[in-house]
Amino acid sequence: MNKDFRSKETSWLSFNARVLQEAGDPEVPLFDRIKFLGIYSSNLDEFFRVRVATLKRLASLGDEWKKLDIPNPNETLKKVTRLVGKQAEDYNSAYSRVKEDLNENGIRLIDETEVPTSLKKWLIDYFRNEVSTHIFPIILKASAKLPKLKDLPMYLAVKASKADGTGRPMHALIEIPGNLPRFIPLPKTGDVQLVMYLDDIIRFGLDEVFATFPYDQFDSYAIKFTRDSELEFDDDFTESFYEKLEDSLKAREEGLPVRANFDENFPKPFLNLVLRKLNLARSDSLYPGARYHNRRDLLGFPKLGKTGLSYDKSELVPVKGIAKKQVGLLASIRKRDILLHIPYQPFRHLITLLQEASIDPLVQRIYMTQYRLAKNSCVAAALQSAARNGKEVFVLVEPQARFDEEANIKWASRYRDAGVTVQLGVQGLKVHSKLILIERRESGRDRFYTVLGTGNFNEDTAEIFADHLLMTYNQEIGEDADTIFSFFRRSYKPPRLNHLLAAPFDLRRFLAEKFEREIENHRAGKPAGISVKVNNFSDLETNALFRNASDAGVRVRLIVRSMFSMVLGEEEKIEAISIVDRYLEHSRMIIFENDGDPEVYLSSADFLPRNFDTRVETIFPVYDKKLRKQLIQCYEIQWSDNCKARILDEDLTNKYRPRKAKTPAVRAQYDIEEYLREAK
Repeated sequence: MNKDFRSKETSWLSFNARVLQEAGDPEVPLFDRIKFLGIYSSNLDEFFRVRVATLKRLASLGDEWKKLDIPNPNETLKKVTRLVGKQAEDYNSAYSRVKEDLNENGIRLIDETEVPTSLKKWLIDYFRNEVSTHIFPIILKASAKLPKLKDLPMYLAVKASKADGTGRPMHALIEIPGNLPRFIPLPKTGDVQLVMYLDDIIRFGLDEVFATFPYDQFDSYAIKFTRDSELEFDDDFTESFYEKLEDSLKAREEGLPVRANFDENFPKPFLNLVLRKLNLARSDSLYPGARYHNRRDLLGFPKLGKTGLSYDKSELVPVKGIAKKQVGLLASIRKRDILLHIPYQPFRHLITLLQEASIDPLVQRIYMTQYRLAKNSCVAAALQSAARNGKEVFVLVEPQARFDEEANIKWASRYRDAGVTVQLGVQGLKVHSKLILIERRESGRDRFYTVLGTGNFNEDTAEIFADHLLMTYNQEIGEDADTIFSFFRRSYKPPRLNHLLAAPFDLRRFLAEKFEREIENHRAGKPAGISVKVNNFSDLETNALFRNASDAGVRVRLIVRSMFSMVLGEEEKIEAISIVDRYLEHSRMIIFENDGDPEVYLSSADFLPRNFDTRVETIFPVYDKKLRKQLIQCYEIQWSDNCKARILDEDLTNKYRPRKAKTPAVRAQYDIEEYLREAK
């Protein structure tokens, strides 16, 4: 394996450590630190369900992994165990500081032993009325096989016994109900607001849960396990895809456990009983920890009427180029390209465009790719409305969008009920493009309006994901988009494009040609440079392209949010940073200096093998000079960040970029917002 290339998994854990840095930063508002603790935990759950599960599959293949040109999966698993253990210490430290700061702000988390006498009756009533009907204990017997347990919920392992020591104890598992709030505020008495975990309210009521048994002492310990959640599909399309997906989702629920988190005070004999029944014995699968697990639920921690403890919500920046309401968006796009900088500018403009297209008598058809939608999507509602109004509406629904598979199948059914033509994916490929095409009859000709994005058409995530949406009347781009949609329906015929690029057909070739041009420009003494922003960077072939360009003297700059497998030594000329702040950096951008006439491309693709080789991705140029200038300036602001930028060094130590004395602070996500307000 190339020594200049690290595993995806260890580099991803370094990213999650940056999230954890935000949770431990006292300069971050309290409720946002709590949110980052929840994000860290949610991220780690998915990491184990997917990445660690894949590593364990690879490790089980013996030496077959060597053919894949990846780091040794057994060694990577050891590193993962070590890194996760270290981060658990940092997490618990950040969590303790959060609890202290909650106390200082009049909010106190208490357990079942700390309930004031004056609130015990209220808590008993709450348990009986709101919680007890959701409790279904599973009695553990040494000889009986444990039934299949759900992935991700947390369980209380309960030992029921008699205080006098007589009789045999009973062991049981209780699932913490996921359909109830995890944090319950108690009636306020005085200046302090008491809050309890649902887990502790169940502990408080254990004597009622087991009232029919002769026990009066209950000891309970948290345990949670995570299953292998990778779905597998074969290439036989003769079977209904609905049936395949249903079978695969069921298999996910029964996947092998890959991790167990448990209370470090869990008595060993009792713990071993549970682990044996879960078929979890490997040391790299066991993670002893604190009293509480499933801390992703901190994302829903109640605000309790407190103000000033979260980031201020900014007023959205108006979009220049969008005409007054009575003119309409289609007319605005005809005049000039429109670029939305999400979340700084209103995502609602996309919904308005689709609403307008759905009732415009001249609009003939609307085509869209769908990867992830909001739970109550106005985008989907507009498409259904368009179909009911007689438009030809086609939606390519990607059925393999990880953890959104069920939601997308449900959307497909709703679309069909409304008269929308639905296609479930493309055989052998995952469609990750973010593409909308509107065709309108104008002066006897069919004209295209095209929307291309770096992120999903999802109004929920648009509030926290930093992305770009380009709306253009460029007919040549529209024709290319039409060709891509034709490919979806006839995937045996690769698209021939003139302005757009599409993986898996020409992204690698495109990069190779552009890099070679920059190298030639540099050798000829002309301006040359390559600036890239992606979420993930872990592809050997692309890694070599960047090194070759840098070795030839071309300036290379990388902004990478998450996985970064390139190992940069101290003498390395390539510069790389990562930014983690209040928004999730999600946009993908490539800037080529091009002899002083910069080219800017936006994309749905990261630099991972799957994005180059097994996904349909769209890469699109920004031709409007003003919009190009905006994007370049946004990149420069991010590159200058000296508040939230971490240097991606050889060991991924996550050191903040140092700020020299008297150098102004640059915090990109705030400065970009200010730049957009002032931009002409």
